[in-house]
Amino acid sequence: SSAFDKYCAWVTAGDQSTAEKVSTALKENMGEEIACLVTVMPNLANILGDDFNLNQSSKNDDTAVDAQKRLRYLFCQFVDVISRCHEEPLILFLDDCQWIDNASVALLNQILMISGSAIRDHRFFFFGACRDDEMSESHPLNSMLTSMNCFGTKTTKIQLTSMSKGALNEMVSTELSLLPRITRSLANILHHKTKGSPLFVKQVMMELYKQRLLYPSLSRRRWVWETNKILDMKIPDNVATFITNTFDRLSFEVVSALVVLSCFGASADISLIEVLEREIEQPLIAPLDDAVAHSVLGKRNGKLYFMHDKLQEAAYSKMKPEERCLHHNRYGLALGFVAVRERDDRLLLTAVTQINHGGPQAVIDDEQAVVVANLNLDAGKKAMNMSDFFAAHSFFEHGISYLRLRREHWNEHYDLSLELFNLASKCAFMNAEHDSLKMLTDQIMHNAKCFEDKFQAISVTVTLLNWSGNVPAAVELIRTTLSSLDEELPSAVTPTVVKKHLDNTKKQLALLSDDTLLSYLTMVNPSKLFAVELLVELYGSLTLIGERATLRIIPLKVIQISLTYGMSPHSPTAFAQYGSYLALIEDEFEEGYRYVKFALSLMKKLPSRAHDGSTLFWSTHTRIHIEPMQSSIECYLDAYKA
Repeated sequence: SSAFDKYCAWVTAGDQSTAEKVSTALKENMGEEIACLVTVMPNLANILGDDFNLNQSSKNDDTAVDAQKRLRYLFCQFVDVISRCHEEPLILFLDDCQWIDNASVALLNQILMISGSAIRDHRFFFFGACRDDEMSESHPLNSMLTSMNCFGTKTTKIQLTSMSKGALNEMVSTELSLLPRITRSLANILHHKTKGSPLFVKQVMMELYKQRLLYPSLSRRRWVWETNKILDMKIPDNVATFITNTFDRLSFEVVSALVVLSCFGASADISLIEVLEREIEQPLIAPLDDAVAHSVLGKRNGKLYFMHDKLQEAAYSKMKPEERCLHHNRYGLALGFVAVRERDDRLLLTAVTQINHGGPQAVIDDEQAVVVANLNLDAGKKAMNMSDFFAAHSFFEHGISYLRLRREHWNEHYDLSLELFNLASKCAFMNAEHDSLKMLTDQIMHNAKCFEDKFQAISVTVTLLNWSGNVPAAVELIRTTLSSLDEELPSAVTPTVVKKHLDNTKKQLALLSDDTLLSYLTMVNPSKLFAVELLVELYGSLTLIGERATLRIIPLKVIQISLTYGMSPHSPTAFAQYGSYLALIEDEFEEGYRYVKFALSLMKKLPSRAHDGSTLFWSTHTRIHIEPMQSSIECYLDAYKA
């Protein structure tokens, strides 16, 4: 998502007409749904403009599964739209793909597989660079490329090797602005010492310049070099050793700043380093600029980055292993307090990642452990909002690890423990980490203080049982839980039982007009909301095993609960199913059509949009028998889009 966020920043900073063209295309093709992407691409808000309602995304209360599917679908739409807004093809380039995470691979795979016209019309290309010697056959990227080839998406693998003498001479000739015949002797020496590695050649040439073995001659008006001295120059066999020797010429202050930078990986934003410099009161920016002058670091697009991984490793190794956790903890806490104070989500994720590198062993007391656990909770929620469930799960698990420093954390910090375990279980389910999921839900079921606090653990377990094919166990768990919630279903559903439930529902509804029903308050009772959710889950489970008799009373049960406790997000679908049943099974078309139309009105009134597709789908079953065919087809299309 960061690459697409940079694209949005580029569009905003460029030609105004292009920005307006992209903005118009996105609004016309994606509508209000585009607001959902602003969370993961903040610069998109600048393209959409101040007049666009960015609060639309808050109306979606999707489940974790639906939220992830929706985000990936919207990304594919986004790529398809923007690729048609430019004359040139859209190119996504990702470097160091050997370190790519699972969430990025999953998103990239979906974009490449289903981005429609963007791929077919050669309007979108993906280029990735990686070190294949650091990637096994089971690496997520290799698995993705294999899968894409099987589905007919064309991929090309380019193996980069060391430069030949001729290619190296051409590069040196271009760099020094001299004819190839003049630079050939220097190029041959460089090829012998570097084996043609482009990075090695670059580093050696920079070193030759620093040692005045390669320099511009005013008298000859061109670059000249000391051939014999270069031949005698001792150079290690590999580039990593060569460039790490650079540290020997740096001052203590510069090395200390590099050590701090190395804690953040291969690169870091300059703005982040400026904040850290202020918080820990240690000179960083000026020493790091000195490191840039010595070619240890590079500086580009607001970032400082190590010129080679080995340089970052060399800087990191300057810390004693037992002290590293303390440094990570110190820098993370310093940034974390700033992130909370300034409500900077991006800084929060970076800060908490730093703290977690330090781990529980760096925590000084119980109070700090609770602070860090809360920071992990906030960071995990931010990651979930971006549908990055792998990162979110890591944050929640780390939060739990800090709480476990106290054996009595369920008693002393019950609410924090419950929320961390609940969210961690949701992420474990999304990531198919079933062993972790079972451990988390077992802990919740064992330590929950009331039945209501077990709701999410039960819900996740039911879904997992259904998805794993153990539907009878899921049905049994739902029935048991409904009984505990005083919403027990009949064990044997006969036609007589169905007729009794139908007659009771008709009798209740006969006294209520559509306007009265629309004026009902929203359901707020947690137990009844969960009961409705379980009934809907049961409907899906029974559909899988073909138990049709019970299916008929589930919508009636949802309606009866809604009439007593208020309308839930699932109520519109239940009324649509009820209307379809009246029209298509009981031949009461007029009454059935009435409740279908009411279901659509209720759907529009409720703030939730998560179940619109189901409501539209069931409503159209009846509408197709009454309304013109064309309008019904459009309704099915609306259901698909929802």
